[in-house]
Amino acid sequence: MTAFDDLTRLIPPPSQPQWGNGDWGEVEAALALELPSDFKQLVEFYGAYYFSEFLTPLAPFGGRDLLVGPAKRMLDQERGFRNSNPDKCPYPFYPEPGGLLPWAGTDNGDRVCWLTDGKPDEWTVVCWNPRGWYYDAHPVGAVEFLVGWLSGDISTSVFPDAAEYAADTEDDDEDQDDGGFEGFAAK
Repeated sequence: MTAFDDLTRLIPPPSQPQWGNGDWGEVEAALALELPSDFKQLVEFYGAYYFSEFLTPLAPFGGRDLLVGPAKRMLDQERGFRNSNPDKCPYPFYPEPGGLLPWAGTDNGDRVCWLTDGKPDEWTVVCWNPRGWYYDAHPVGAVEFLVGWLSGDISTSVFPDAAEYAADTEDDDEDQDDGGFEGFAAK
């Protein structure tokens, strides 16, 4: 049984994944990197799926450039902070050799990255909060991380566990008052 099999048992893939199909050769050429096979399978089957209403893979296809463009801009966006605070930046940033490359994002603005060192199918997942400069490394691939996070077997200090986040959103839903306007909950 693979991590992908575990994922499909936890959350069946949608029948028509949003932004799930495209040319991986073009994406990898644009990044000048081969991407992990589990991530390609994740995107092909789930697309830009909204896991636990919190975490979304950065599908490189479809209506928005979620992966390539943002990855290419990341080093420039983070360079000033890193130059001023090198102690808060323990990892290089893509396209630097072995740099962090985001593959998913959260509603809180956190990034779930690979540390692009070594063979793609052996890359480490690093969760990163770019506002607080918290990092948390997990020596697993993208799908194994996702399965572990969804099942409660993997936790990160960067963002809530999937079960914790789901409980918080259920509480929010129960507490919301739509003010008499059905479908327009006050926030």
